[in-house]
Amino acid sequence: MRLFLKHILLFAVLFFIIEKSAWFLLELAPDRQYDRRLENLINGKINKDLLVIGSSRGAGNILAGQLEKQTGLTSYNLSYQGSNVNFHEFILKTALKFNKKPKTVLLAIDNPTQFIGDISIRYRVDVLQPLTKYNYINKTLVKEKVNNTLSYAFCLARLNKNHFRFKNREAPTMNPLDSFGTMPLIKKKNLNLVYSDTISAYSKALEEDSRLKAFTNIQLICSENNIELIYVFSPNFRAFNTSFYKRFKALVTKNQKIIVFNQDNQVYENQSYFYDYAHLMDKGAKIFTSEISDFINSNK
Repeated sequence: MRLFLKHILLFAVLFFIIEKSAWFLLELAPDRQYDRRLENLINGKINKDLLVIGSSRGAGNILAGQLEKQTGLTSYNLSYQGSNVNFHEFILKTALKFNKKPKTVLLAIDNPTQFIGDISIRYRVDVLQPLTKYNYINKTLVKEKVNNTLSYAFCLARLNKNHFRFKNREAPTMNPLDSFGTMPLIKKKNLNLVYSDTISAYSKALEEDSRLKAFTNIQLICSENNIELIYVFSPNFRAFNTSFYKRFKALVTKNQKIIVFNQDNQVYENQSYFYDYAHLMDKGAKIFTSEISDFINSNK
């Protein structure tokens, strides 16, 4: 019996040491990230008049610093490359939970993949994983079935590969993160782009219910909090997909504000303004952002 108790005590001591070591790893991980936007968001440090939310089309095509200068609205970009509308809903909810509510939200729309199961856009759990020291983030990861419920009680259960990367994550040189949260593309991809006039038919059969629900929730959240929600369609290096746009219009309430890039501007048919078929270089983003600023200013 005495030996059994010694073993129990030894196990308890070892577990305590391991658990404390896990806590130490959890504490260090956020400091190694070059992108601190989400951490700043949950710490209530992003209190702006205007927020940009979306995937890479929002991250690089909409310049928050330029918007602030041209509209007078303090602005910040909370768009994440490769993120889907479910993640955009999470970002909006997080912003409202911990920060002053914005006056305006720009939601960058992925045309035509906003509501379908496109593998190129997903719920960015990898953005959350370095921040599992925060209970709010851990709770979200449990909900997403990334962490298990043991993580509510034990630091050890919150660990993932991010906590064992001891080098600082370096910002990309192709699209560095600026002080307004934007990631403008400043280095061009070596692609020979050919402008396409072809418009593919949009199929509702490919849509996912969770994405449609998240999109509806974003509308409801903004409506309930008296936030101006503006949908933004940025240029692609191809003809505007009117098939998807028709479907999109059926999913938003009447009189919603929608910005569609100026389709008569021949700049958007010049490949030098594009990184690839879906993303603008910084000089193209400046032109498009001016269109957004003009729209906002004319609707004040």
